[in-house]
Amino acid sequence: MRSFGSRRGNTAVRFMVEQSARRRLWASLGPERGGEPEEDRDPLAVRWTREFFERVRRRAVPRMALVEPFEDRGELRFHGGDRLSLWALTTPLELVIAYEHGESPVSLRERARRWLACLTTRTAPGLASRHWGHPVYGARLDPRTDELDVVWAVPGDWLGIVASELPMPREHDLPLQWEEMARA
Repeated sequence: MRSFGSRRGNTAVRFMVEQSARRRLWASLGPERGGEPEEDRDPLAVRWTREFFERVRRRAVPRMALVEPFEDRGELRFHGGDRLSLWALTTPLELVIAYEHGESPVSLRERARRWLACLTTRTAPGLASRHWGHPVYGARLDPRTDELDVVWAVPGDWLGIVASELPMPREHDLPLQWEEMARA
């Protein structure tokens, strides 16, 4: 039976429209700026707080290998592990975490530009595709208000790197296909 009304159309396109209509997932101020006390927060949103953002920047990002500076704005970093490979794009105000998706250096730079544009416009990237890669976390600090906007966040095994107190074992400083290109 076919349903009519607001649920018509291509489900993938509808999902993308609904996703971008939300504009941002969560906003968070630190407790020193009048943010909610930890005991009053929604338990499902706690992991996307300002404290989480700072923890990723303080703990996970420095442990990742620096791949290259990014357009005089920030850095592209990489963690190549046994079961998990991640990219991090970090600027003074923005942070993106993405699963490694077989990028070439050129395609990664283009994706990084797209991710930053999404953070600027507060829209979540489209479905996982060759255009977007697999970004799982995107957040930015508003330079005027110092408020954190978590624009997209997808739970997954990448959270283990942030939660772990132990140094994350890094086996590769570049994706395997990049290392092979460098040797050739």
